[in-house]
Amino acid sequence: MKRITFFALAILILAVAGSGCGHGLWFPETEFGRTSDEWGTRIAYDIDEDGRADYFTYLDSDGRSKIIAFDYNADGEPDSFVNLDEIEPSRCRHLVIILDGFPYDFVKNYYDKGHFRFFHPPSRVVAPFPSLTDLCIGEALDHIPIPAYETKYFDRRAGKMAAANWDYLTLKNEPWVSQLDYRGPVLLDTVAYIAPWQVMKIHVSQAHSMFMRRDRKELITYYVASAGMGTTNSDEGRIRCLALIERMIEQVICETRGMVKITMFADHGHTGKPFRSPELGPYLEERGWNVTSRLKNNNDVIHIKFGFLTYTAMLTRDAPKLTDDLVANDKVELAAYMLPGNAVCVKSSAGEAIIRKKNGRYSYERTTGDPLMLGGILEKLRAEGKIDPDGFIDDKALFDATVTHYYPDPLRRLWRAFYGLVENVPDVLACLKDDYACGAYGFGVFLKKASTHGGLNYANSVTFIMSTAGPLPAAMRTDEIPANLSKLFN
Repeated sequence: MKRITFFALAILILAVAGSGCGHGLWFPETEFGRTSDEWGTRIAYDIDEDGRADYFTYLDSDGRSKIIAFDYNADGEPDSFVNLDEIEPSRCRHLVIILDGFPYDFVKNYYDKGHFRFFHPPSRVVAPFPSLTDLCIGEALDHIPIPAYETKYFDRRAGKMAAANWDYLTLKNEPWVSQLDYRGPVLLDTVAYIAPWQVMKIHVSQAHSMFMRRDRKELITYYVASAGMGTTNSDEGRIRCLALIERMIEQVICETRGMVKITMFADHGHTGKPFRSPELGPYLEERGWNVTSRLKNNNDVIHIKFGFLTYTAMLTRDAPKLTDDLVANDKVELAAYMLPGNAVCVKSSAGEAIIRKKNGRYSYERTTGDPLMLGGILEKLRAEGKIDPDGFIDDKALFDATVTHYYPDPLRRLWRAFYGLVENVPDVLACLKDDYACGAYGFGVFLKKASTHGGLNYANSVTFIMSTAGPLPAAMRTDEIPANLSKLFN
């Protein structure tokens, strides 16, 4: 008997899971018509496809849909109304939708064009660094610790590389999955990047069916195929994905007669740029480094490569020299390494700086230049009295001042990357320019590489959150999501 490969098995599961199953949605893709009355702009839908309107949503002067209505006497006019904002969240079920890889600006633009109008406007969310799924969702679900940034990592206690593929299949690096009610079959993850639309429809169908069983108060769902939609098809794929999710949301609100609150967010941003390999291995070898799997000599370097990402991790006995060599490469945006005494050194072609932490505040000591481009921001914060005599900056003031900066919230995120996010911390972290990504390029022959993530900059890092239950703060960190949702849902 011939051996069945992992890829073939995943395709088989896709065929079985998707056989005889579309996406489980009957909500109309198009409106029946629009009119205006005393309730606002009325959008009509023909749910039973009999040529007559029987379900209605209303847009108020702010452009939000707060009222739904039903026609129960078959005259094509609404006669039963529900004001969604008057239903207390405590009386409703809560559907949480976690998407993979959606930038805030993209979602906000989609919202501003008239979509997702049951929601309050989306808020910015700044992901941890590296901007990776396991880190982000772990923090969003109340900081569930994980072994490493990715499933492939160097296990320092064992002194060898972890079993990346097996650990991925057994969800070893995804303890946050225990907090989910729905995550698609892990064997479909590979197919989600090759045939993402087919897998996305399976996700939506299965999650919707689970929610409509009404067997739990809150349902937390995650859709890995949404990452595949963006990675392979960029903005076109994301729009198609959001349109499908929007139909499911419209249907759930209709089916429950508004007795549901929905929160939707994503784990991190995405570059929206096609990418290629920076070929760092040959480059480092030219500089005298020995790229290997174990550290024996000072010129040895272990390069971790798994997913296609705009960040990369390395282990070495000479972090300063490796960092210097990395930032000398024009494909590398910046690099950082841990210093003794709770500090981090960050370098780029623009200079070098030291990041320190004390009493919840961070300092930025520029040795040369300004690698994080914070000079003007710090001058303003100093004038406002937000920096103490020792150079430590008020944390909230720095966050607010850098939410839309090229490197959002950079001091805290870089410091935490080495202290407290994962158990197995590499020696050097590097960010690549957005049109480059490190990864296991053997698998890449199957992919159209249109977008990815991982780095420190705005495109990689800033995603969104929004809810139908009420407005959320305009900007937050990923690890602030649990507290902000607790306040919203009382």
